[in-house]
Order: sequence, then C-alpha cells, then structure tokens
Amino acid sequence: MSEKKKARQPRILVYDIETSLQTVAVFGLANNDWIQPENIITERHVISVCWKWLGEKKMHSVSLLDDPKRFAADPHDDKYVLETFHKVMSEADCLVHHNGDSFDQKYLLTRMLKHGLPPLPPVSTIDTYKVAKQKFNFNSNKLDYIGRYLDLGGKMSTPKGLWLKVLVGDPKAIQTMVEYNKRDVTLLENVFLKLRPYIPNHINRELYGAEGCPRCGSKKTQSRGTYYAQTRTYRRWQCVGECKGWFRTLKTDKNSATKHRVL
Repeated sequence: MSEKKKARQPRILVYDIETSLQTVAVFGLANNDWIQPENIITERHVISVCWKWLGEKKMHSVSLLDDPKRFAADPHDDKYVLETFHKVMSEADCLVHHNGDSFDQKYLLTRMLKHGLPPLPPVSTIDTYKVAKQKFNFNSNKLDYIGRYLDLGGKMSTPKGLWLKVLVGDPKAIQTMVEYNKRDVTLLENVFLKLRPYIPNHINRELYGAEGCPRCGSKKTQSRGTYYAQTRTYRRWQCVGECKGWFRTLKTDKNSATKHRVL
C-alpha cells in the first residue's frame, strides 16, 4: 500500500518591483513620442524588489544599496538585485503580483537575460490586476485605488522628485523607494487575500497533500448543493473558514492528483 502524500505548504510568493527612469536625448518636450532607441543614454533598471512568503510575517527586500562596491562603481548596475531575486523566484510554487503578467515578471526576465542569468523554472502566476478587471467593475484597477476602496489602505506617498534623485544615485532616495516598495507588498498581500475566493486559477493545495479548502487550506468546509455543468453534476462545497471560496468535487478517478477543483 502506497504511503499517503505528506502535506506541505505551497510556497506562494507575493512581490513587487520598483524600476528607475531612463535618460534619453530629445530636441523638445512636444516631440518625445518620437524618441528613437539610439537616443537612450541610460537604460532603466531595477531599483529594488520586496517580497513576502504568504503565511509568513517577515518582509524581505533587496536594492541597489545592498552591494556597496557595485553601487559605488555604477549606481545603475542592478545585477546583484536580479541575482538575489532570481534565487527567490526559483523557490516559488506560485507568484502573486499586480499587473505583473504584463510588466513586473516580463521586466525582471528582461534584466535577468541582460545579466546572463539562466531561465527560471516554470511557475504559475496570479495577477490581482487581471482578477480585478475580469471579476469586478472597480472605477480603477490600480492597486492603490482597490486597496482604498476595500478599506485596506493605499500606497505610501512619495516626495516630489524622488525618481529623479534615484536616477542620479542618491542613497537616501533609494532607501525611501525601498520603504515605498515594502508598503506595496503589504497592500498587495491584503488585496490578494480579499480577492482570493474569486480567483479561479488559484494554486490547489491538494496537490501538496493538504485536505480541506483547496485555496486556503481551512478544514472548515461544507457541502452546499450541486454544481450543474453541461453534461455532468458535481457536489458543490464552500469554505466556511478563512477564505469563504467555493469549489467542487472532480469526477472520481483513482489516478487523479486532486479531489476538488476551485470555482
């Protein structure tokens, strides 16, 4: 008889990045839509990355300041930042970001490619921007607006000219940016938890040996009616513990890795 798979917590990474301005040469402000690539003087770069593992209290960060020698030689050199976060992303089972499918993840991969880092392992993503856009009708799908609308707080205010100071390598400005970055991650985590019961592509904890709600792992679940598909019916369940999300049973299959599917 095969042993029952030992449950473990999936590694769900909640993260956000801050990127710099870039220096370009233009003849005037009115025609800056026609900037050619050869007019780029300094490419934008990653200032900092902050992250939390879902379920853990500790906030992590890495910035340009964390490699003093590299920063002294070139305040735009983000190789250490990318190397550090590449290792973190490689440990994740799922990435949570806001508009990260379109920007954060793609830009991180762009800079990692620039620095010769190897491809990251395939990993699922949850983009709270997409969830907000597909499931709801907020006046704005920006993280700051959603957070304030849901009474979760908003982004940290920043002093005028902060990004320009970062661009010229002002250490105090970069540290302020790190604090701004951390606040974004805290807000993102809170928004994610609020939206979690509505996320159909949420990572399924049963794949990791857990029992109960496939989203949050709560043992408090109740069978509540029947889910009617086009050709089959399924037993419908609701989490009455942490997330309150709905899910259903799968067709009985001895070879199936899971027993339920989120709705």
